[in-house]
Amino acid sequence: MILAIVAVLLFVLVYGFFDPTRVSFFPKCLFHQLTGLQCPGCGSQRALHQLLHLNVAGAFHYNAFMVLCIPLLGFLLFAELFAARFPRVHQAAHSTWFSWMILVIVLLWWLLRNIFGW
Repeated sequence: MILAIVAVLLFVLVYGFFDPTRVSFFPKCLFHQLTGLQCPGCGSQRALHQLLHLNVAGAFHYNAFMVLCIPLLGFLLFAELFAARFPRVHQAAHSTWFSWMILVIVLLWWLLRNIFGW
């Protein structure tokens, strides 16, 4: 657990101090480099940097989907942490329909961002 906390803190510090638009050591998207198209995660590193600086509009500009998924990640974390107290929520978060719904939304985002240039 301590190792996970240290890893998260290190992650936050790196993305907080270093701007991915100005520093070249961050990984590049292989899908984008090979195809010229954007994957669902393209812009996430830049968006994360903007979020850590409380610039939600800037983060939304780089990857709106990632910003909009933050409440979903909160729901999934809640479902895991309180599984014993709220078993129906945990069950819903692990249901097949929920997984399919997330997959369809991600695929739609992938398709629409390349059609409309989001």
